[in-house]
Amino acid sequence: MNYRLFSMCILCLSAVISANAEDVVHERIEWSDVWIVDADSTSKTRVLLVGDSIVRGYYSGVEKGLGDSVSCARYTTSKFLLHPDYLTELGVLVKRFHFDVIHLNNGLHGWGHSEEQYREGLEKLLAFLKETTPDSKLIWAMTTPVREGNNIEVVNEERSNRVIARNRIASEILEKQGIPVNDLYSLVADHTDFYSKDGTHFSEAGRDAEAAQVVAAVQDVLK
Repeated sequence: MNYRLFSMCILCLSAVISANAEDVVHERIEWSDVWIVDADSTSKTRVLLVGDSIVRGYYSGVEKGLGDSVSCARYTTSKFLLHPDYLTELGVLVKRFHFDVIHLNNGLHGWGHSEEQYREGLEKLLAFLKETTPDSKLIWAMTTPVREGNNIEVVNEERSNRVIARNRIASEILEKQGIPVNDLYSLVADHTDFYSKDGTHFSEAGRDAEAAQVVAAVQDVLK
């Protein structure tokens, strides 16, 4: 490649990146966390948990519950489905490692995006995974409701109503595509004892309950 052509490619790439950057609705803090167990081995069944801090909270319980015969990895992030880096980061993992099961959630971030954008992002995610890792078995986890941080006895209506709307959209899409659903929403909805004081994250009891249900869902598709 000559220098002029190389320079033109760089300029074009810069233009694409700039255009994408202008479309991003950023949160005050953005983060991603990747954890791969047994990266140097291919002898075990490999499972990937995808989600946010809720998934990160129950990850260790799932890893323990699945046992030594399963290598359990995680990709947890604050990024919304349409964030331009979301599929890029996830793509690095699914192209580098083969996962027998991918347990997915996304829904408690990206409040600056509409529910129609949520639908668009979810459809793009599923299409991406079917193309890049067609042999992986997918499970979708419903997003959990939000309670008031200053009083967990009270449901945060604004956030929880949006969670319900996003879960409804997900249900429609997943039913059409025949992807099983892990209903974590119903698991925790009536259990204030499962919540931590911030009203979004979960107590040890809540994390244990979620982990047990995730383990059961994963084991069910591995049968």
